[in-house]
Amino acid sequence: MDLCDAGCKKPGAMRCSGCKVVRYCGGECQKLDWKTHKLDCKSLAASGKPRTTHCTGCKRRFGEYIGEVDTICPDCGYAACESCVCHNRRGTCYCADSNFGHKYCERVPEWYHFAGRTGDLYRGDNHPDQYVADGHDIPASQWETEPRACGNCGETKLCVRPGYICQNFLCQ
Repeated sequence: MDLCDAGCKKPGAMRCSGCKVVRYCGGECQKLDWKTHKLDCKSLAASGKPRTTHCTGCKRRFGEYIGEVDTICPDCGYAACESCVCHNRRGTCYCADSNFGHKYCERVPEWYHFAGRTGDLYRGDNHPDQYVADGHDIPASQWETEPRACGNCGETKLCVRPGYICQNFLCQ
C-alpha cells in the first residue's frame, strides 16, 4: 500500500477527492498538507498523472531531501528518484505492461515486474530476445512452436510458454 503523501509514514488509505492521485492516512494529514497540495491539485486532476515535484515512490520532494528526478515514465508520468529506481517495489511505474517505457514482454522476466498501481504481476506474453542473447538458456521445449502476435506489443515473435515463465521466474 502507498504511504501518506503528507510524510507521516502511515498507510495512505484515502485519496484526495479533487485529484484522486495524492494519498492521505486521514483528515488531519490532509489539512496539514493542503497548503502545498492545493498548488498541484487542479493540474493532477486534469492529467491523471502523479505530480512531478515529489518522487512517486518514496513521496519525498525533489531537491529537499533527495536529488533531482532520475526517471519519469513517458506513459503514466511516474517520477522516481535514483534510490527508488533501484528499489524493486517503488521503482515500478503505474503501467501494467511496461516499466518506464520498457515493455515487460521484451525484458528478462523478473518477480518484480508488476503494475505499480494495482500490484498485479505481469503475466502476459514474453519474447525476451536479450535474455537469450545474454547466454541464459530457456529450453527449446518451453518455447511456442510458431511465431504469433504478442498480446502486449503486437509484434510477431516466438514467445515463451506462459507456464514456464510463471514456474521459473514469477510464482516462486
